[in-house]
Formats: sequence, C-alpha cells, structure tokens
Amino acid sequence: MPKLLENDVEKLVVVFIILTSIFIIIQVGVLAGVFASIRRLTFNVERLRTNVEEKVEPTITDFREVLGEAKDILSNVRGAAENFASISETVKHQVEQVNAVIEDTTDRARIQISKADEVVTDAIQKMEATSAIVQENILTPVHEVSAIIRGVSSGLQFLFARRKNQVDQVHQDEELFI
Repeated sequence: MPKLLENDVEKLVVVFIILTSIFIIIQVGVLAGVFASIRRLTFNVERLRTNVEEKVEPTITDFREVLGEAKDILSNVRGAAENFASISETVKHQVEQVNAVIEDTTDRARIQISKADEVVTDAIQKMEATSAIVQENILTPVHEVSAIIRGVSSGLQFLFARRKNQVDQVHQDEELFI
C-alpha cells in the first residue's frame, strides 16, 4: 500500500501542479487582459485629457485675462471709491464751513438790522419831539407875533389913513360914470 499511496500522491502532485499551472496561465491571461484594458483606458483618458486641455485651455487663458482685468477694474473702483470718500469728506467740511459763515453772517445781519431799526426809531422819535417843540416854542409864538403885527398894522392904517370926503367921493364916482 505504500506504493499505491506513493503513486496516488505523485498523481495528486502532478494534478496539483497542472491545475496550478492552468490557474497561473489563466491568471496571467486575466492579468494580461486587465493590463491591456488599463492601457486602453489610459490611452483613452490621455486622449480625453488632451481634448479637454485643448478646449479648456483657451477658456482658462481668457478667464485669467478677465480675472486680471477684473483685478485692475476693482483696483480702479477701489481708488475711485477712496477718491469719492475723500471728496465727500471735503465737500461735507466745506458745507459745514459755509453754513457756519452763513449763520454768523445772518446773526450779524440781524444785530445790524436791529441796531439800524433802533437808530431809525430813535431818530423818528427825536424828529417828532423836535417838531412838537418847534410847534410849541417857535410856530405858536410866530403866529401870535404875526397876529399882533397884523393888528398893529391894521390899527396904524386906520389911524393914518386919510379920510376922503364922502361927497367928493360920490362926485368923483359920477364923473367917472359920465
């Protein structure tokens, strides 16, 4: 039995080696197929990458240019915004100064108008007072003196007037009539 067993073991080893060789060959074939598939896939991926690069590269270049221009525009806008803020601040300051000057001028004008009103009012009151004083102290006595002079003049005319005879007067009138 030992021989039989030995033969059986040898047969089993040979079968095992044959099966192992077949499996190794199948495995090599599968690996060769996987390798070929990977190579084709790599080639296709490479071709796809090249196509994508060819189509996307101009777009990326344009995008980079646009991005650069956008940066320039943003820089200009930022500068303009800073200038606008500076101008706004200057205008605000100038408006505040002008408002202060206008308020000061308005206050001074009110004070001057008030003073002028007081001066005019005082002058009118003094003119009215002077007019009343002139009326009382000068014109009234002048009217009285004038009346006295007229009275004296009338009295003197009456006294020194020559009286003509009434008959002579009538006679003269008749002569004129004829």
